Amino acid sequence: METLPVTLCVSTRNAAAMLPGCIESVREWVREIVIVDMDSSDATLEIAESYQAKVVKVPPAGWAEPGRQAGIDAAGQDWMLVLDADERAAPGLRGLVAACVGRDDLAGVYLPRQNFQFGWWMPRSGIWPDWQLRLFRPQRTTWSGERTHVGAHVEGTVEHAPASPENAIVHHGSRTIRDWIASMNGYTDLEAERIAGDGGDRGLVHLIAMPLGRFAELYVARRGFRGGRYGLAVALMSMCYWLLAALKAWERRLREHPPSRDAVPEPSTETRPG
Repeated sequence: METLPVTLCVSTRNAAAMLPGCIESVREWVREIVIVDMDSSDATLEIAESYQAKVVKVPPAGWAEPGRQAGIDAAGQDWMLVLDADERAAPGLRGLVAACVGRDDLAGVYLPRQNFQFGWWMPRSGIWPDWQLRLFRPQRTTWSGERTHVGAHVEGTVEHAPASPENAIVHHGSRTIRDWIASMNGYTDLEAERIAGDGGDRGLVHLIAMPLGRFAELYVARRGFRGGRYGLAVALMSMCYWLLAALKAWERRLREHPPSRDAVPEPSTETRPG
């Protein structure tokens, strides 16, 4: 199979179990592989070396975005495809990429992401096609790492690919709700830090409105109700995610600005009896 002028960029941290599947999904048609590693202690780096990948090491941050720019800067090809270790390229993505890299007028492409949750994918759940700007010209792209879930900024013409599973990024998310809760706890810590940086807790209205707004976006605006219980579960979990983030931001504010009435602080360990 003819290779394309594309650099695959994958951010990793202890991703040995998932990385081979990610690379194998594109190995035959990309010309370069860049691994942006955040201090892995498992076999991630050995796997990267077995694929002759270029390894860029960055400090661990808890999420992938802080390392994205380092990967972009290391790219040696005219185009870059960004995947996470738990993502795969669908079989038809190669054909779409081939058509895109042959266009001089194009700088970036939003790809549909097919999110498998709990081992299943349901197109009418409100999280399809989940557009991600993951195919672009690295020389025209910057990627801020200041917060989670902030995408790339591409200078020039950016288009959306057809919303088809054949040319999607296949994302294997949480296998169980237990896994999702464990992941959510870490990410909502980061979201609470972001909220605090944006001005902190914004009061009771914000605490209620933000989670409800996320639920309404997925379940109503994006018609997740068509997905039955699956769509409802996805919307409810999104609401829980943002409620927990808002509560953690409120907790931070409580530490910085203790309540002035009807509250007794916990005694320090030095003064506790016994």
